[in-house]
Amino acid sequence: MIRYVASAAASAFLFSCGANAQTAAAPSTVVGSPWTFTFAPYGWLTFISGTQTVAGQTLQTNTNVFEMFAESQSLISIMAYAEARYEDRLGLFVDLVYANLTAGKSATRGVFLPGISGSALASASADYETLTLQFGAAYQFAKVGPHRGAEGPGVAGVGQTAFDVVLGGRWWYQRLDMTLNFFGTVSVNTPNLQLSANRSQVFARSGSVGWVDPLVGFRVRHHLAPGQRITLEANLGGFGIGSRISAEAQLAYSLEFGNAIGVNWAGVLGYRALYVDYTQGSGSSFFELNQLQHGPLLGVRGKF
Repeated sequence: MIRYVASAAASAFLFSCGANAQTAAAPSTVVGSPWTFTFAPYGWLTFISGTQTVAGQTLQTNTNVFEMFAESQSLISIMAYAEARYEDRLGLFVDLVYANLTAGKSATRGVFLPGISGSALASASADYETLTLQFGAAYQFAKVGPHRGAEGPGVAGVGQTAFDVVLGGRWWYQRLDMTLNFFGTVSVNTPNLQLSANRSQVFARSGSVGWVDPLVGFRVRHHLAPGQRITLEANLGGFGIGSRISAEAQLAYSLEFGNAIGVNWAGVLGYRALYVDYTQGSGSSFFELNQLQHGPLLGVRGKF
């Protein structure tokens, strides 16, 4: 009886040790967060063409970012994209493009005749502020291609293409101030006649307007190679609710170049085009924006 109890105790001890050994040997599994976050500041080197009417005054626009840098007195620009994505299926995004441009020209002319002198100074300035804030959600409804996860972590998903439907809105804000200043003096100093006079005049027009366009579109995301992705996106908006029509198309290529402070970094190169046709008011309060912006974009993307 004693021998049987001892044998049973030994068996239980060996079973317990074996279970503990298996538990210790089993690898621990760390479940990551289903959310990923992306932040990408960028620069959009735009070419702009079209017309803009503010307070009944129409301006023809045909310029580019290089001319604006050369001729403007100040140019402030902020551009950034952010997205939160859940299990790579649902994404919530916001895209900001802001610019504030101040430009001006002045001219002085003098008149000098016997007994008569004078001068005239004229200056014109324009302050243009624009803001486009795009926001919405993207839902992945299909993904095609091999997973290739068995070939290693570096090639997992290479060759796959994901298709997203995009719903959201685009908020526009435009402000344009134009000012003309004129100042002139004249002096007459001849025998028995002395006269001096001056006159100044300021002529200014300003206006600002904002509206929101609903938009619908699609996004195609292709995993080209390890660390390399191509994204194609297009959308339509307005539909007479905000603007008569607005449209956007963008093609971007990203290349991962490192990982630091827990963030995966990539460079982004692409091309973007944005068009809008909007009208409001009548007479002296009439506002119209018919404008196409397009050009290359450069940025850095951080993903964690």
